[in-house]
Amino acid sequence: MKKLDHLLDTYETASFVLLLSAMTFVVFIQVICRYILQASLPWSEEVSRYCMIYTVFIGVGAGLKAGTHTGVDALITVLPSFIRWWVIMIEKVLCFALSAVFLVLSTEVVVKLFQSGQKSATLFIPIAFAYFAMPLGFLGGTVRSLQNIIIHIKEGRR
Repeated sequence: MKKLDHLLDTYETASFVLLLSAMTFVVFIQVICRYILQASLPWSEEVSRYCMIYTVFIGVGAGLKAGTHTGVDALITVLPSFIRWWVIMIEKVLCFALSAVFLVLSTEVVVKLFQSGQKSATLFIPIAFAYFAMPLGFLGGTVRSLQNIIIHIKEGRR
């Protein structure tokens, strides 16, 4: 599990660096072109939007690993430790179930979009590539949620 965790950490970090750098560069070039050269790049908005979409959805798994997505600490801190453990377990199982359901549903959307052949407005690539961020992100969320469940069970045995 440590190997998978390291692999996902590397993938998420590299993706964030690459996507945010690309988005910053494209927007910077667009500003230069628009205000200095008086010529706009028609594809820059779409590229930067897709970079942001992928960053957000890849962040699903990263956020679940860090524990930043869910939780109401005020309620959990007043519960007895035995009940607290079960409430946290239910929360982790629900995150896993929701991620898995969203993974399946978003995969169906992407498959239908590939079948439709719809293209993006300025890049003329299949629009399904933009929507592929959803199943990719929810796959990461599903894996991270499963990891959180396993870690919670192991910590409860101590």
